[in-house]
Amino acid sequence: MNAPLTKEAMAAIKAAVSLGLSSLRAEVPQSLSEWAAEHFILAGESSHQKGGWVGWPFQQGILDFMSDDRIEELAVKKSKRVGYTKMITAFVAYNIAHRRRKQALWQPTDDDRDSYVKSEIEPVLDGVAAVRAARRQGRGVEDTIKYKPFRDSVLHLLGGKAARAYRRITVAVAILDEWSAFDQSIEKSGDPGSLAKGRLEGAPYPKFVGGSTPRVKGLCPVDRACEESGAYVQYHIECPRCGLEHPLSWGGKDVPWGFKWNKGQPDTVRHVCPHCRESITQADYLPGGWPLTGAWVCRKTGTRYGADRIWRNALGQPCRAPRTVGVQVWAAYSPQRTWVSIVDEFEKAHRAMQVGDVGPMTSFTNETLGEVWELKGDSGDEHALQARADEYPLGIVPAGALVLTAGVDVQRDRWEISIWGWARGLESWLVAHHVIHGNPANEGDWEPVGQYLQQRFPQAWHGGSMGLSAVSIDSSDQTQAVYNWVRNMQAQITGLRAIKGDNNDSRPIVGPSSLQEVNHRGRKIARGIKLWLVGVDNAKDLLLGQLAIAEPGPGYVHTSKALPREWYEQLTAEQRILTKVNGKDTYRWVKRRPRNEVLDCRNYALHAAMCLGLHKWTDMRWQQQEQAVQPPQDLFSPAPAAPSVPVPAAQAMPVADSTTTPDASALPGAPKPAHKPVDDALFAPISLQ
Repeated sequence: MNAPLTKEAMAAIKAAVSLGLSSLRAEVPQSLSEWAAEHFILAGESSHQKGGWVGWPFQQGILDFMSDDRIEELAVKKSKRVGYTKMITAFVAYNIAHRRRKQALWQPTDDDRDSYVKSEIEPVLDGVAAVRAARRQGRGVEDTIKYKPFRDSVLHLLGGKAARAYRRITVAVAILDEWSAFDQSIEKSGDPGSLAKGRLEGAPYPKFVGGSTPRVKGLCPVDRACEESGAYVQYHIECPRCGLEHPLSWGGKDVPWGFKWNKGQPDTVRHVCPHCRESITQADYLPGGWPLTGAWVCRKTGTRYGADRIWRNALGQPCRAPRTVGVQVWAAYSPQRTWVSIVDEFEKAHRAMQVGDVGPMTSFTNETLGEVWELKGDSGDEHALQARADEYPLGIVPAGALVLTAGVDVQRDRWEISIWGWARGLESWLVAHHVIHGNPANEGDWEPVGQYLQQRFPQAWHGGSMGLSAVSIDSSDQTQAVYNWVRNMQAQITGLRAIKGDNNDSRPIVGPSSLQEVNHRGRKIARGIKLWLVGVDNAKDLLLGQLAIAEPGPGYVHTSKALPREWYEQLTAEQRILTKVNGKDTYRWVKRRPRNEVLDCRNYALHAAMCLGLHKWTDMRWQQQEQAVQPPQDLFSPAPAAPSVPVPAAQAMPVADSTTTPDASALPGAPKPAHKPVDDALFAPISLQ
């Protein structure tokens, strides 16, 4: 007969059973803002105050966005002193003690990770009772600076410089702190955001949170993520004077609202309401030392998230939370930063910039305003380029152009096609830029694209005509639809290639090719299409040099006076700036303007030309081409006549603007097209919403 258990043994058994069953207990659902108010404390070296933590009104929404499972991706573009580090630390603790989810948090470097763990994570593990209760104890428990095991969950704490830091872990929550400070590419494996999101695959409720002080415009991942989010929200307060909502904004000398003060007197600063034009001081914004309550409002759609913690559309009706959210918040909202100090910092930075030191203004823009800093780099001058344009009509091959190629950019709702003519030394002429509206996912909408690329273009030299010698079409968007179309049309369109741009600065313009599977509408064809990589950065470098050539000849870029300003702005929409990648100075191309389709089409047409080997043709080869296409005129040459090969009646001629560009039918004896061109408004505003 077994001896009866002692009281101590029974107590130990009960404790073990209770601990084992605790994993099956369902927690009462709480948002992060509610949980943090009840459980989270301020601890560690980075906190000026100790004890319980209650988020400021503008922080409440950000905390709720973190814990809302309907929001899969959250990007936070912020200044310093808004409490973002405390918010993500509270989110980590919430996932440990309340949600019990596996998570990983990356810092830019191992040193940054070590500092964060010691100053933020370790105090929370010991100081927050709910987290302390979830820690695994006993022999064999491996608790290191980069790996923290808990009952029912784990926490990975990683530096983000090495590709191996993004491998062999599977989590439900991925967090990037100081996202903009990471390398642009991690050991050529991809950008850190994409690598971190890759660890979420298979999670029932995947959550990505990336936050940072922004850096350089065009190279800042958090700024890009905010702009691309389904909802890009700012915090609106209710004006104490008129009762209408508005965000706190820096304003500027050219607008009548925002921060205003008497020059040289920062202590006179006030914020002017954009509605009633009345002013408030920081004391009005912080009655009793606590910020005014407000709502997060999307500047794209008017969707809002207010104090009732319900998402509402612009009509005030409850709606579903967006899948992706971008947040922008700056120092003026924080009770820890005085408006006087903000203005004083600006005035000092402005004085420094006047004597050539842009460092303080860069820091003010990034760290205080929470905005990107725009660098001035190498780019073409659209004004000078347009001013030197030639007098030749679009849609007709100018004298001197001996070979035609096309570059096609595929968008969600249209195709943009550039036809370029080439001569010795890659001297080039823009022959036409054409837009065809339609849905690339619909096979029937591709028909006018094929018609346009198969037509022949009349020549100004003698009235004959030329067809395209090569076509490169981008497959980055609507990939399988492009693959399917190229496979079906390669026998009909000379030199047709599917391409994909590659920003690797070591990639040649004509990069390697590989066979890809075609999987369109359930029809799979293994090794069905050859895909070519295009070194677009090198193509842009070449164009930058060519645009600097002042006189016609090898490399010179000819454009027509019939082209609108928008065409020139898109051709020069990107600039080359010097930045650091993997600790090395590297040139990167970044956008100055949102639209750059003309530049993309030029790059693709150049790729098509170089696939023909035009950059390697000898002078004798060019002479042969000239004899075949544009033989010298003499006394016995016939007078210019209509094109020798009629333009098919069912095909549209290239136009840039129907009010300024001659149609092929304007040539003597040319046949009239059977219908109106596919698109007459080349640069009409396009909505991608």
